[in-house]
Amino acid sequence: MSGGRGIDVEGARIVITGGGSGIGEATALRAAASGAAVVVVDIDGAAAARVAEACTALGAPPAVARVCDVADAGAVHELAAQVEREDGAVDVLVNNAGVGIVGPFLDTTLEDWQWLRSINLDGVAHGCYAFGPAMVARGRGQVVNIASGAAYIPNRHMAAYCATKAAVVSLSQCLRADWRPHGVGVSVVCPGVIATPIATATRYRGRMVPRRARAEKALGMGHSPDLVAKAVLDCARRDRDVVPVGFESTLAYKLLRGAPQPIQSLVARAEL
Repeated sequence: MSGGRGIDVEGARIVITGGGSGIGEATALRAAASGAAVVVVDIDGAAAARVAEACTALGAPPAVARVCDVADAGAVHELAAQVEREDGAVDVLVNNAGVGIVGPFLDTTLEDWQWLRSINLDGVAHGCYAFGPAMVARGRGQVVNIASGAAYIPNRHMAAYCATKAAVVSLSQCLRADWRPHGVGVSVVCPGVIATPIATATRYRGRMVPRRARAEKALGMGHSPDLVAKAVLDCARRDRDVVPVGFESTLAYKLLRGAPQPIQSLVARAEL
C-alpha cells in the first residue's frame, strides 16, 4: 500500500465518520465488499453497530463500530488512539459526518453557526489532526473528506452550509500539498443532491421552515449514496484531488468557477 499514490482497498483499514447512515453507510458497505476492514464511527452507537454488522456479513474482515462526536476534538483523538491500539494502523480516513442549516442568515443564530461549523468543518479538522500524524509518520495513507457541490454553488439560504463546505475543499487542497511529500494523499468529494437522511439532521429557519417537507422529498429523489461511495473508494485507490459527484455538481464545478460574477450572483439568489 503506497500512500500519496493511492491505497489498495482490499485489506486496508478504513475509518468512516458519520458511518451509521447515508453516504457513510454506503461507503462502509462498498469498502467491506471490496475486502476492507471497516471501522464505522457515528454519534449514534446503534446505527454504527448495525452498519458494522452488515459489513461483516459481506464476508469482509470483521468490522468495528465506534461511538464518537466529531465536534469534540478530545473524543476524536481518543478514537484515533483506540483504533490504533485495538484495531491497528489506519490506511484510509473518510471524514464524512455532516449536518445542515437552511434559511436566511439573519434568521439563524450564532449557536446555529457554531453547531454547523463544529461538525462540518471542525469535525474534518479534528479527524485530520487525530489520524494524520500516524499516517505521515508511516509515510502512507489516504484522507478523503466529504464536502458538497454547495462548496462552489452559493445560495442565499445556505450561507453557513456553503461556507463550511467551501472551507473543507480549501483545507483539503492545502493538506494535499502539505502531506503529499510525506506519502499521504488527501482527496475531497463534492456530492450534489444525494438521497440521504441529512434533511433530518438539518435545522430549518425563517421562511424555510414550511419548506422542510419539500426539501426532504427533493433529497429523496436524489442520487444513490452508493454513487458517492464509489467516488470515495476511487479517491482512496487513485489519490484523486477534487471530485464532484452527480451531474449537477459536476456541471457546476466545470462552469461556475470561471463564470462571470453576475452569473454567480444570479445562482446565489436562486430560491430552493
